[in-house]
Amino acid sequence: MKKLLIITTLVLFAGIAFGQTVQKDKIVSIHEWTVKLKPDVTMNQFLQMWEEKFTPVVKKVIPEMKPFVIKGVQDTNKYVYAGLYVWDSIDELRKYFNEDGSPTEQGEGPFQELMSLMSEVEKYGEFTYTAYDYIVIQ
Repeated sequence: MKKLLIITTLVLFAGIAFGQTVQKDKIVSIHEWTVKLKPDVTMNQFLQMWEEKFTPVVKKVIPEMKPFVIKGVQDTNKYVYAGLYVWDSIDELRKYFNEDGSPTEQGEGPFQELMSLMSEVEKYGEFTYTAYDYIVIQ
């Protein structure tokens, strides 16, 4: 949990530093990844595949969500990667996902399309994630 708070803080400060702000009432979803790569696969290869194959589909099937890939920078998380997803409102998030993280009726199609990409992801190794959603309050 401490790692997640550090990641969130760093991401928010990085956004401010580059003139991008995360405004009050936006939703920030962080999906912390656990990736066990196959012996002949590098993290750079995995990230390239993610950028070229996964991210474009995310942008197409859930246009309200803005996806980013983040990497830890502290000694405690420098090998930790995560997906950062920004939503304009809780209503946009809830259009696709319930509070328990399961897809809504409207979200089922996009969710299945994203899950169909997992066979591509599995070519690079074992991939799991833990998802956290936050609302910006200040």
